Amino acid sequence: MQCTLPFSIFFNFDRMNSSKSFIKSFDLNIRKMLKPTILAISLILIVFSLDQKALGFTNQSDQEEYLDFQQYTGNRVMIFNYTRIDYCVTNNSGNPAYNHIAANAIKNWHDRIVEVTNHPLVWDMMTHIQPQDTSVCDGFLNYVDTPNPTIFQLSGVAGFSHPLTPVANVTIYTDDYQTTLLNMAEKDENFWNNMTVEKFSEIVKNKPHKPLDYEKIYRITMHEIGHSLSLNHPITSDGNLFAAPGVMGYNMTNNQIEDSEVIQIVRAYPNGFSKVSPPDSVKLDDPNTIKTVHLGEVANLTIELPYLEGKLHPTGLEVYIFPEGTSSQKTDFAPIKIIKTEGANQLVNDGEYLSDIHVSMTHWDTFAKVLSIQFKVVKEFENADIIVVAHNLGGFQKQWFLDDVLTVDRAIFSNLLLDMDTTDQTYNLLSVNPNREIEKESAFKLEQQKLYNEALGKCLTNKNMKKCNDEIKIEDFKQTNEKVPIWMPLTLLTK
Repeated sequence: MQCTLPFSIFFNFDRMNSSKSFIKSFDLNIRKMLKPTILAISLILIVFSLDQKALGFTNQSDQEEYLDFQQYTGNRVMIFNYTRIDYCVTNNSGNPAYNHIAANAIKNWHDRIVEVTNHPLVWDMMTHIQPQDTSVCDGFLNYVDTPNPTIFQLSGVAGFSHPLTPVANVTIYTDDYQTTLLNMAEKDENFWNNMTVEKFSEIVKNKPHKPLDYEKIYRITMHEIGHSLSLNHPITSDGNLFAAPGVMGYNMTNNQIEDSEVIQIVRAYPNGFSKVSPPDSVKLDDPNTIKTVHLGEVANLTIELPYLEGKLHPTGLEVYIFPEGTSSQKTDFAPIKIIKTEGANQLVNDGEYLSDIHVSMTHWDTFAKVLSIQFKVVKEFENADIIVVAHNLGGFQKQWFLDDVLTVDRAIFSNLLLDMDTTDQTYNLLSVNPNREIEKESAFKLEQQKLYNEALGKCLTNKNMKKCNDEIKIEDFKQTNEKVPIWMPLTLLTK
């Protein structure tokens, strides 16, 4: 596109024989004329120079659009993948009594689960004491005297069950260091106000403490094993966990496993401790896998559209579910419709296939737009089709048709699950799709660059750039460990 207007004006101006005042006045008039003209021309050129693919969803990065089904996993990021759960005691602080405490606690959990479910064949649990081959261990029970203090432990903890490790790492603290802290606080009213991690560590690690009695250690062991079996702390009306029943509350005199606590374990294991695998992600552009959920199960369907560099960000999503399949691909015929777009918020649930549907449009930091749909499956179906429609800032749409992507099977404990009240929204821990690995690598590189820049800046305070470049190499700061702060979507944050 050519524009000759500015050139013709300047040509005529050069030929004029006018006074300086006229020139000044004419110059101002030209500037007024040119300002909107140049702005309009610039906008036209920008529009014509845009790559039209940038207005759509063409993917020019390594990240992809994914659909995930996440079954309920409770407190654990991964559920056990074997027909039997094997716990191993690998550290007992030199006290064989802790071996017996661990074995009795595991047996108590097993017996109560069998009693409540009335099914003895699918809940095998075994204890191994100091095994030579730890590859058999699905979970570890370790007894140590006191914790290695961190910020979140400043109030004192009696045990810890790590929710993110591939196997369950349970640690029980056997020394009553909390009483030592309380006694010191009674003598100093500013004790907690002046507390630091360093001071806390000095007290916990170097002050003498009385050991906890075996009954308390057993109770703590029961509680932490419950976490490893997927249980969270109970929800109470006033938030007081010391008044909560069962072993997942904080009342140390409650030693009875409640029926409700066992039922929550069944939610995570609808077929008992049977062989399962973490769910794979479904790539929207290549939906070649069928997902299976169980009748009565509460599950999350999560659709992730990453923010791609140079592309307009996604703004809304529509999901149409055909439990019995469809040949027409017409969204109007879908029994289940979920629409979350600018100016539209619609949920249609016909056919009595799903119940207790909760929908939230979310985003994960600056990485992706996410639609999360939680539902309870109340009717069996197979080979369901799903249509996904995405909108972006330019008003453009992209549609995916997922053929035979979802099937519902009856589990051993489906009837038990169907009887459960699941009206509340629960955020399930998410499966890991390939986008997480890309974000992890990016976080490692950012941390590497940050540490390198810090070292280089410190060096330059005393030396010149050449010497610092010779001494400090970015390769020396390569990150390969899990200490790097990585954004990871463990729960969805509603917007």
